[in-house]
Amino acid sequence: RAREIDLLQFQVTELDAAAIDNPNEDTTLDSEESLLADAVAHREAGATAYEALAGDDGARDAIGLALAAVDRRAPFNDIASRLQEMLVEIDDMVTTARDLVDSINESPTRLDAVRERRQLLSDLRRKYGDDLASVMTYHAEAEERLQELESYDERAAELDEQRRAGLAAERSAAADVGRVRRAASEPLANAVEARLRRLAMSNASVAVEVGEHADDHPGDRVKFLLAANPGMPLLPLNRVASGGELARSMLALRLVLSEAEDNSAGSGTLVFDEVDAGIGGETAQAVGDALADLARHHQVLVVTHLAQVAAAADTQISVSKTVRAGSTYASAKRLDAGDRVDELARMLSGSATRSAREHAKELLA
Repeated sequence: RAREIDLLQFQVTELDAAAIDNPNEDTTLDSEESLLADAVAHREAGATAYEALAGDDGARDAIGLALAAVDRRAPFNDIASRLQEMLVEIDDMVTTARDLVDSINESPTRLDAVRERRQLLSDLRRKYGDDLASVMTYHAEAEERLQELESYDERAAELDEQRRAGLAAERSAAADVGRVRRAASEPLANAVEARLRRLAMSNASVAVEVGEHADDHPGDRVKFLLAANPGMPLLPLNRVASGGELARSMLALRLVLSEAEDNSAGSGTLVFDEVDAGIGGETAQAVGDALADLARHHQVLVVTHLAQVAAAADTQISVSKTVRAGSTYASAKRLDAGDRVDELARMLSGSATRSAREHAKELLA
C-alpha cells in the first residue's frame, strides 16, 4: 500500500502540473506550431495575395473596370451581375487576407513554449493513455485510488466500529431469541408428553434442551430428549427411540405445533411410517383419530398395518408384492368402498370373514 501511494502521488502530482482540461489540446497546438514555425513565409504569402487582389492594377481594379464597361447594357446584364458578385467576394477576401497578415506574428518564445507543451503531452500519452481523453480519465481514477489508500486507516476504523455495533446488535437479538426459546421449551415438552400418553406411550417423559453452553445465546442447539419407560434417563430422541416411538413422537410434536399454526392454507405434506408399531386396540384408535385430526390441515400419508388407522383415512391404497418369472413386482391400488371393507377385514383377522367385514364396516362408520 505504501509503494502504491508513493507511485500514485508522483503520477497525480505530474498530471496536476500538466493541467490538461481539453482532450483536443494537442490538435490545437499542432496547428499553432505549424503557423509559428513558418510565420515569415505566411506573412509574405498573405501580403502578396493582398496586393494581387487590392493593389494598383490588381484583381479588384480589373473587375471594376470590366463592370464599368458593361454596366447598364442589356446584352451584358448577366455578366454585369456576376461581376458585381465577384467584387463582393473579392472585397471579403481582401479583408480576410489583411486581417490574417496582421494576426501572424513571429514569436520564437511562443514557438518554443508550444513545442515544449506538445512534447509534454506526448510523454503523458505514452505513459497514461493513447489520447488526452484517456490521460484525463487515468488522472481522475488515480486521484480516487490515492484518496482511498490514504484514508485506509480511517475507513478501517469506521468498518471496525460498524462491525462492533453489528455484533452487539446480533448478540442482543440472539439473547432475546434464546429467552423466548427457553421459555417455550418446557410448555412444548409438556404438550408433547401429554400427546404421547394418548399414543400408547403412557409412561414417556419428554424434555427440550435449548443450548448446551452459557454463551449459546440464541439456543440454536436444541435437543429433544425422551425416556420411554419409568426409571430410564432422558436421552436424545434420535438415539434412544425405536422406529415406532420416533414416529409417534414426531406425530405428537406435529399435532402440538399444528395447534399453533395458521392452518387456513394448509402446511404441506406429512409422511408417517410405522407410526402404529407395537400398538393396538384403543391406542390404535387414538393414533388413527390423531392422524385424521392432523389431516384437516395437511396432506398426511401413512404406511400402516392397523385397520383402526387405515379406517380413519379419506383414501386407502393397498400395496402388494408379487413374484413373477423370478422377478419381484410391487403394485398399488386405490380401493373403492367395497374393496376397502374387504381389505380392512383382512387387516383385522387375516381373512374377509362375515364378522370381520361387519367390524370393518363399523370402523369405517
